[in-house]
Amino acid sequence: MIIGALTDYIMTLQFKTCSKEFVEDTIAKQPEGKNTRFLNAAHSLWFRFKNYENNPPYVLIDGEPVAFIFATLSKRTRYVNLYEIVTVEGKEGRGYASEIWDRFVEAAYNQGMERIKLSCTPSSITWHARNGLIFWAVDPSGSCRSDQPLFPNRQEQATFRELALKDPSIAFPPDSKIRNQLMDESLESHGFGKKKTETIQAAIASVGEYWMRDALLKDHNTLEAFF
Repeated sequence: MIIGALTDYIMTLQFKTCSKEFVEDTIAKQPEGKNTRFLNAAHSLWFRFKNYENNPPYVLIDGEPVAFIFATLSKRTRYVNLYEIVTVEGKEGRGYASEIWDRFVEAAYNQGMERIKLSCTPSSITWHARNGLIFWAVDPSGSCRSDQPLFPNRQEQATFRELALKDPSIAFPPDSKIRNQLMDESLESHGFGKKKTETIQAAIASVGEYWMRDALLKDHNTLEAFF
């Protein structure tokens, strides 16, 4: 009975793309807070780069908007580039972020996307790790870069990740320019202060073997030695 009721509830949630006006209306109704700032920043980025027309955000609705994903899907590269996943202020801790993630990756996969990349803050890295992701580098803002083949659900994503632990090359970005960028972006390369460095180090430690930078560097060094 409980499982049936939960399934019925999940089925009532709406998942769809939305317009600039929809996002603006949602922001206007939100209280001040960290998530409202994240949502507003993502909206500003989407408006500035004119992404609303070709890559409208996705929204999860539970009677009202409860979570958003801002991402681009490239038919040319078959890459998903996820910029922001945010729960609406006051709706945290109810599983909405996980629900919109599950629906989004399935939708992107069904649209022919083959890889997914993102940069996540140190505070969110363990959440992304639970979704089956791999991490390679630290970007200039101090976020951790993730890039791997895309699967339609977190179970298959996690299964692939376990295979990648045995053979990391199956997860490497195919584009050498992307691999070189990841290799260049070490924690030490940005000149962060002590406190920020320690925060990032703790984040890296928290995902353990799923921080696969060493495998990428080892592969590069092996190729250099060969040639």
